[in-house]
Amino acid sequence: MAYPSFEQYNEALQAPHLYLLDPLLKAGKVRTTGLGMPMAMCGGFALTYSLEAGGKRYALRCFHKEAPELERRYQIISQRLNRLSSPYFLPFEFNPSGIRINGQTYPIVKMAWASGETLSEFLEREHGNASSIHRLRAALAKLCEFLESERIAHGDIQPGNVMVSQNGGAVQLIDYDGLFVEALRGRQAAELGQLNFQHPQRSANNFDERLDRFSFIALDVALQALATDPGIWRRTHCDPDAVVFRRSDFLAPGVSPVFKDVMKLPAVESAAKNLAQIASAPIDQVPRLAEFLQQRNIPISRVSFANTAQAVRAAYQSAYPVLEGTNYASFLAAVGNKVELVGRIHSVVQKQAKNGKPYVFVNFSNWLGTAIKLTIWSEGLKVLRNETPTVSWIGRWIAVSGLVEPPFKKNGYTHISINVTQRGQIQLLTEEEAQYRLGKKTLSGGQTNKREETTLRNAEILRNMESKPQPHRQPPLVAKPVAASSLGTTPKSGNQQVLEQMRQRAQTPVTRTTQTPVTHTAKRPSTTPPMPQPTKNRSSGAWILILISIVVLIALMGG
Repeated sequence: MAYPSFEQYNEALQAPHLYLLDPLLKAGKVRTTGLGMPMAMCGGFALTYSLEAGGKRYALRCFHKEAPELERRYQIISQRLNRLSSPYFLPFEFNPSGIRINGQTYPIVKMAWASGETLSEFLEREHGNASSIHRLRAALAKLCEFLESERIAHGDIQPGNVMVSQNGGAVQLIDYDGLFVEALRGRQAAELGQLNFQHPQRSANNFDERLDRFSFIALDVALQALATDPGIWRRTHCDPDAVVFRRSDFLAPGVSPVFKDVMKLPAVESAAKNLAQIASAPIDQVPRLAEFLQQRNIPISRVSFANTAQAVRAAYQSAYPVLEGTNYASFLAAVGNKVELVGRIHSVVQKQAKNGKPYVFVNFSNWLGTAIKLTIWSEGLKVLRNETPTVSWIGRWIAVSGLVEPPFKKNGYTHISINVTQRGQIQLLTEEEAQYRLGKKTLSGGQTNKREETTLRNAEILRNMESKPQPHRQPPLVAKPVAASSLGTTPKSGNQQVLEQMRQRAQTPVTRTTQTPVTHTAKRPSTTPPMPQPTKNRSSGAWILILISIVVLIALMGG
């Protein structure tokens, strides 16, 4: 079955009473963006919308990608989970005719909205709290044992699909598109899960109760590392889609700088080595989490850990396609999918919507045309707080994972955006790391260049001082674009930029105009009178000096 497009669902859900067929949902209100459009979140084959109805909040899932036997799978999964009646799963209804678009009905899933916060949101806040991390480890271990005992596998254990409450003491699963239950044995997997938490050998043929074993082990080792050394969160660029490890680390653990970093921790060294061996062994040899914690049934797989100071880091592996922030065509082709955007900030716009609520646009090229941008509505600003991009971010490289929304057209320009809704979704990168993620540069040893990171900050400070917008020169809330010279294919280092700008100011001749010069810093009032300005005619000045000399001589002679 061909399902409606992202745009068609957005159009229909602006008037749910006309398109939704569920009696409760059709009277509900869909959460919208600052532009008044339905706000969608991606989850496998479906777009997920938040809807308030009957005094309760629901997750409405609308399918926009085809999947093998989708409707039959959901009917089987629904029957199994209803019999199970477990707090680990949310009650949901699969309605094969839940929405009508262009005269045809399509399936929807109505699910109770999960309590708590996602695992990614929890870790963003609590990764430095060892007690919270230990509680979470214990809760995940109990979940893992429960699934194993019931011969059920979620198929996509990752931070976005695990809800956390009770300060890490309770967990719950959402998104059941790839769930395995006994009645589905013999079929192929409908999806392969988020790659940063899957065994490198996983394929559609791997579809049984063992699906989640590697995910739980990888997550447990990552949590052990965070509980021992919270600084590893920053060093490994953790984000909503990666906790310490990434797919590239599992593909080549022997040259992974992350494995090397984790194995420096005595309390985690053994677990990290065992994880590396499991990642390098056949997928059918992955032990249960309980066995792993007891160091039993670890597959024998020789992993040679090279000196990563000399080794070449494996190519970057993202959970989603990596797209450059200036490649409009690639984003247009990716509408309705999650991607990882890597780009250099061109400008930042801060304004208020018609409802009076603030919002921020982060542009990666001139917005007067076809452009890619980040959209941060008021709800996102409340979550980000001091992590919100400002004018000071201009020229910085960032990475953002999110759903690519349909193009928005107005007044001759067209924008495609990614909506930022949670902390950690925006990652500041050095230029070196950004080029590595884009596949344009290989990092030796995988270590970020700390000197470059420091000099980038120096250059940023100087650039911000020079480019601070003035109310009478341009709109006060639109950031001044970065100079073209700083956006070249081989930009200079931060220190080089600072030195060159200082030389330019020293060498630039001072010219006088009748206009008031634009200043960027307030000048302290002078307590001494200004020096007299030299006259423009050098010859007249010389005659004046001669006359003064004659007068002085006459006076002396007269004395």
